[in-house]
Amino acid sequence: GHEEWVASAAFSPDGARIVSAGGDDTVRVWAAKTSGEPLVLKGHESRVNSAAFSPDGARIVSASGDGTVRVWGPMAVASRWC
Repeated sequence: GHEEWVASAAFSPDGARIVSAGGDDTVRVWAAKTSGEPLVLKGHESRVNSAAFSPDGARIVSASGDGTVRVWGPMAVASRWC
C-alpha cells in the first residue's frame, strides 16, 4: 500500500474499514475484510502523522508534518472500493 512507513492506523467505528497515514504523504482507506486496492487520499504536502475516523464513520481527519489538518468528507470516505 504505502510507498514509505506507516505512522498510524485505525478501524472505522463499524469495523468495516481501516484508515492509515504514511510517510508517502497519503492517507489510505482499506476494506477490513478484503484485499482490494485501497482508496488513496492525497492533499498533504508532507508525511501524514495520524489519521482517524469521526465517531459516525462518515469523515476522516488527518494531520501532517506540513502543519495542516484535513477533514475528508463523506464522498472520499464512502468509496466504492471499501
